[in-house]
Amino acid sequence: MLKTFPALVAMALCLAGCAAEDPSPVSEEPKAARPLEIYWVDVDGGAATLIVTPGGESILVDAGEDRDSHADRIHRVATEVAGLTQIDHFVATHWHGDHYAGATRVHQRIPIRNFYDRGFPSESDYASKGDLKRARAGIAKYRETTRGDSRTLKPGDEIALGQSEGLPKVGLYCLASAGEFLPTAGNVSPNPACDERTSKPADQTDNGQSVVLLLSYGRFSFLDTADLTWELEAELVCPVNRVGRVDLFQISHHGLDASNNPVLIESIRPRVVVINNAPKKGAEPETMKTLMGMEGIETIWQVHRNLQTGPELNTQPQFIANPEGEAGQFIKASVQADGTFSVQVGGEGTPKSYPGNS
Repeated sequence: MLKTFPALVAMALCLAGCAAEDPSPVSEEPKAARPLEIYWVDVDGGAATLIVTPGGESILVDAGEDRDSHADRIHRVATEVAGLTQIDHFVATHWHGDHYAGATRVHQRIPIRNFYDRGFPSESDYASKGDLKRARAGIAKYRETTRGDSRTLKPGDEIALGQSEGLPKVGLYCLASAGEFLPTAGNVSPNPACDERTSKPADQTDNGQSVVLLLSYGRFSFLDTADLTWELEAELVCPVNRVGRVDLFQISHHGLDASNNPVLIESIRPRVVVINNAPKKGAEPETMKTLMGMEGIETIWQVHRNLQTGPELNTQPQFIANPEGEAGQFIKASVQADGTFSVQVGGEGTPKSYPGNS
């Protein structure tokens, strides 16, 4: 189910509720609530981000390519690690095969209940006949999987999620879709970071049509910009910042230099960044230099080490899920109700903790 939220109101969500008293005369340790969980599944430089709410509701944002290996990894994380029996919501951010094409194979392994996307493209959206032919085949398969029942996300839409009593609200909001952006209130001050904005040639691919999602849980926030590119990243925060500051940022476009405009990163000021790259795709030099030189970023996590650059342009080894070209290990974030969160490699990795915002 979709509902619309007023522009920028979602950025001011508050903590809600408190623990009920235990009537038992025996003092017992209260059962800890399940954290909000975010998993970055390794799909070889594509995207597959699994979100599980404290109530056990699940959202899969993208599903990698149309490969058994990608669907198998998503299924394993969803069922064996996260304990799911279904995917409640699937979001295809845009019509490139490394993002949406794996949905059918995932659905064959674990049922997907609701599908969302940016709306289907027209033939004029594709520059070459080869791209158009692949898109026709892939989207036809997606339509068959959804039985024609996918919902178009528009800026301002909220994917309605169940809420757990006594815990903060979990909100999932669409900030951009199909090249359109969330409207801004008239009294919002201009973003000073836009004064340093630089330009690149406009992107004509479907990357620029990506769905942009903001996840909030009390004072915690997570931004997923999919494959949004340089000029459109700037539109997201200029002339006013539609996002605000975030705790956790899934890097745009796998860390390619065609994206990751410094004006975006300066504006959202992430504390932690996750790069869903491959050994020879993403985490490119200019992006890594931007991240490493940006004040306030505490940790950069990578799904893979970039084998095409040296250690100076990769994050520290302990923050890389697949350091030597192997594949399959995931990254996991766990978010508590008070806004504290941790990130780790795999299910048994050592968590790195981050305090909540005051």
